[in-house]
Amino acid sequence: MPYFPFTQTVQGNPVLASNEPTFINGVCERASKSQVCGGPILIIHFVYTGLNARGGVPHVLNTALEEYYSENNLHYLEVVFDFGTRRKLRLWRSEAESLAATIGEDIFQQKIFFISVHSKVTRSDLFAGKEGDGSDVAVRPEEFMNYLFSGGLQPLLEESTT
Repeated sequence: MPYFPFTQTVQGNPVLASNEPTFINGVCERASKSQVCGGPILIIHFVYTGLNARGGVPHVLNTALEEYYSENNLHYLEVVFDFGTRRKLRLWRSEAESLAATIGEDIFQQKIFFISVHSKVTRSDLFAGKEGDGSDVAVRPEEFMNYLFSGGLQPLLEESTT
């Protein structure tokens, strides 16, 4: 049996919002200026280890843009990060260096960065990764950004949309 959200109940009974039709009167406003981006777009989604980011805004944006861009002009990367220990931070810097070398910094007209991470509620510190025992490691936001965009990723961040 098909499902009709907001129009029928699961049993098939109609859901009526009103017995009268709804009319909307008002002014339609539009943007006075817009920009069309035809060049290559890079979308990088940095995801904290263990965080389920499926169905988030980065995926929705990529899915919407896929209809208008070819594979050569739209690149979506989901990068899982964990730099909760010194060893993991060294590995992250190496991974970030190779990521930066692979992407290049000048070929994308638009660069959009998303960061999905949890924070420590009491101090607003951001989780950088996991310790050996699996507990979360939180660092100040400034440190977090320095760690995340280390290893050659900093030039990519310049003139990007975050």
